[in-house]
Amino acid sequence: MEDREYFEGCPPAGLEEVLAERERRARRQEELLGRYRDLSGGEHSLLSLTLNIPGGYKRFPLADRCFHEEARVVKIYLETEQIPVIHEEYTERAAGYAGFICAGAAPRGIKKLAESIEDTHSLGRLFDIDVLQARGGKLSRLDTGRARPCLICEKPAFVCARSGAHSREELNRAVIGIMEGFTRERLGDIVGAAALRALLGEAAVTPKPGLVDRANNGAHRDMDFFSFIDSTAALLPWFRDCAVAGYLSAGSGGKDPEALFRSLRQPGRAAELLMGRAAKANTHRGILFSLGVLSAAYGRLYRADERPAAGALLEFAARMTRSLADDFSCPGPAPSHGEAAYAESGIRGIRGEVSAGFPTVRDWGLPVLRRLLAEGRGMNDAGLGALLHLIARTEDTNILHRSDRQSLAAVQAGTAAFLAGNPGMEEMKQRAAEMDRDFTARNISPGGAADLLAVSIFLHVLESGPGGAG
Repeated sequence: MEDREYFEGCPPAGLEEVLAERERRARRQEELLGRYRDLSGGEHSLLSLTLNIPGGYKRFPLADRCFHEEARVVKIYLETEQIPVIHEEYTERAAGYAGFICAGAAPRGIKKLAESIEDTHSLGRLFDIDVLQARGGKLSRLDTGRARPCLICEKPAFVCARSGAHSREELNRAVIGIMEGFTRERLGDIVGAAALRALLGEAAVTPKPGLVDRANNGAHRDMDFFSFIDSTAALLPWFRDCAVAGYLSAGSGGKDPEALFRSLRQPGRAAELLMGRAAKANTHRGILFSLGVLSAAYGRLYRADERPAAGALLEFAARMTRSLADDFSCPGPAPSHGEAAYAESGIRGIRGEVSAGFPTVRDWGLPVLRRLLAEGRGMNDAGLGALLHLIARTEDTNILHRSDRQSLAAVQAGTAAFLAGNPGMEEMKQRAAEMDRDFTARNISPGGAADLLAVSIFLHVLESGPGGAG
């Protein structure tokens, strides 16, 4: 992606505009220092947050994220040290960013925190965190004897700036490189954490009919709860890689969505092999596919939007896999359960679900999960309610593989009839326990519905953001 693409649609700031912004920032600093100078209860400090971006383009989408991260991590450090935030405010203009945080602690201690952030965070070289004393005056890094390094070399930044050691183009490339590196790292963290919560959250929901949970192994003899832990650990790098692949595919004009999906197929087979070695069982084959597609979709949309909505992810997943039905016309030498089910009864299984934009998740799994969480239920109960609704409406090839078409229809109809009575949570738990005993005895496992529960949790966590409900 060329540098100019990062700035597309963003006006550059002229010298006069930049100077005016500096004056505006200085005036606001004085106003805030005056307002909080005489507060009782100990010493106070004012933190002034900006980004160190050379050149005329001071504000653009990639920089927005970096400034938001600067504010986020500063507040986390203050909270870690139990330093109260008395006031905070932020502005984002074409001439630059400005953040002000009044904190209830002595300036020198806060300056050490600020330097720690600038020295250790992956964006630290771009963070500019000034600490001003309540009685006036800014603490300098020179007061602590540690000058900031140059963006390009290890010499002190002020030495390179005075000598003009590096061209504006070199500095721009260095800044964009730092921002891009952080953005991909952050994207991987977001998707990896959501996948971890989704896979282990689904496995932990108890009781689940015929499925591995915290109480028993259901209809499965070759896996247990720890198999799912091992499988999850093996797959997390895969989901991160899918997200980064999606992110990179948006550069230089944007790769065709279907081409993005095709690029994941060979790495996906490698991930499946590693999953099998780790878990010694076929624990997450369906979810490897589903969350792999959604992770790539999230990465693709994340380039333009820090928090893509669940609906947008589902729609893009459908665009990525619109030709997936072709797989049924040319199955491999060892047809999967889904391919065999399609050949026998025309049921499209998870391929049909994904290529249609996960309609069962969109219409049932995710809304029920959200509703129960909003009512104050924990993830176990909300997940159980969502799972029962998914069992009632999923053409589950796992059930079909282990039994027959009539059994699948009976499971769907019986569960739907139960839910039509609007049962309470205790009734749902009792029903799930009864179904678990029945399914285990009959060797039935609604693994397809369980995968869609994991998808529902994944989407909920992504849309809720870090620390989301449940």
